[in-house]
This record gives sequence, structure tokens and C-alpha cells, in this order.
Amino acid sequence: MFSSLSYRDSSFDSDQSALSSSQHIAIVAHQDDAEIIAYSAISECFNRSDKWFSSLTLTNGSGASRGGKYQNFSDDELAHCRQQEQLSAAHLGRYALANQWSTSSSFIKQQASEAIESLYQYLLTSYQKGKIQYLYSHSPFDKHETHRAVLKVVIEATRRLKASHPDYQLILLGVEVWGSLDWLPEQYKTQLNCSDMPHLEQALIGLYDSQIDGNKGYDSAVIGRRLANATFRESHNQDQMRSVQYALDLSPLITSPERYPTMKEFVSPILEDFHRSMQSFW
Repeated sequence: MFSSLSYRDSSFDSDQSALSSSQHIAIVAHQDDAEIIAYSAISECFNRSDKWFSSLTLTNGSGASRGGKYQNFSDDELAHCRQQEQLSAAHLGRYALANQWSTSSSFIKQQASEAIESLYQYLLTSYQKGKIQYLYSHSPFDKHETHRAVLKVVIEATRRLKASHPDYQLILLGVEVWGSLDWLPEQYKTQLNCSDMPHLEQALIGLYDSQIDGNKGYDSAVIGRRLANATFRESHNQDQMRSVQYALDLSPLITSPERYPTMKEFVSPILEDFHRSMQSFW
């Protein structure tokens, strides 16, 4: 296991008990990614004793752009700042557990086998027979290279877990961040309802001042995309949700690896369907 910095809710006496009690787990690249991709789960579990959300951040975030009062921060200073912001978000969002591994983006990209083994061992502690878990990670169409690298690690680790524990039940969702998924053909879209508690939604993203200060408006952009998704979802019906985030169900990559041995086999039919749908317009 990598060294980690963690927050744990006082309801639990160990990381293992917190993780195994979590129905929703986000496994992401950077501090703030969990709040961006999994707000629907955070709000669903908020202030509940029967539902819990946990997060795991794989990199230290030291390579992020910086501006405003953070423009002269060293990589170590920025990493520390971002880690503290993540802890604050976990406390505010009342997560069961929030772990952060002290790895670099380059490590995840270049030494994925060690990360896969560590994540496999980590997820073993969350395993409970017959219990469905929802895992949230990055979209395979994400433009951010580190996000895609993390997704590869997640897929390989969960494939190993499914192989060793065939009764492991999970739904793996690849959620939009760097690049919207509103272009997906309708049959591939999973809608995540982000409508509840907009004050909490704004507060969680707003905690990441190191990312926002210096004219990088993640707080407005993330919420704006969700609002736009809801508004432009259908042209002839009233909105059923105030705020929506799109995801792609990646579970077949885990449950049917023989059919989808690589991501290419999985995304090719999606792209073909998209191409056909565009041709039908004209």
C-alpha cells in the first residue's frame, strides 16, 4: 500500500469498517475530482446512517496549474494545500472515509502494475458478499491523460477483484470531467441526479481555493455543466431534474472481460452508434 493521508468519520473505528460500509466509492486522480464526479452519491449519503460515501485520490495533485496567491507555491506546498482541501471536503460532506495516496501522475502512468496491486488490496477491504457497490471514476473519453491512466488502474484492479470473488457485485461509472458526455447516444447515457442541496454542492467545490483562485472557475463551470445538461436534456418536455451529470456504465469491462479485453473493443461500438446517429440527422 502507498502511504496515505486520510479522513474517517467518527462512526467508524477503522478504515476497513468505513470502506466496507460504503455503498458508493469514488476512485479518482486528483483532489476535487471526487466532488466533481460523485456529487450525486455524496448528496444521497449526506447525513445518513444507512448509506455512506468514500473516496480515494490516487495522486498528490502537485502538478496542477496555479495562480493568484498560489502562483509561487512549490509542488510540495501545492500538494499539501490540496490534500488539506480534500480533508475539509470529506469533513463537510460527511464521508465515511477519504484516503489520499502520495503518488505522482507520472508514477500512475509509468508504473501502473504497482498501483493496480495496491488498489486491488484496497478494494478487497471494501468487499462484502452480495452487496452492490457503485464505483465512480473517470470517463474513457476524458481529455486529461492522468484521468485516463487512473481509469486503467481502476479497471484492472476491479477485474482482478471480480475474478477472485465472482459474486462481487459492482456498477462502475465513468463520469464526465474534462470533456462532456452529452454527445453520447441516448442508450449509453447514465444520468446522475445532482439536484439535491445546491448549497452543499457549491460549498464542496468552493473549498478548493487553490484550484479556483487565479481565474480558473471550476466552481462555476462544474455546476454550470450540470444545469445545462438538465435544461438541454429534452426539448419538448419539462425538466425532471434541476441538475444532471452524465456517466457511461463501464461495468461490462469488469463482468465481461472476454468480450471487451481492451477499452478499444468497448468504445468502438459507441463511436459507431454515434456516427450512425449523426448520419441519420441528414
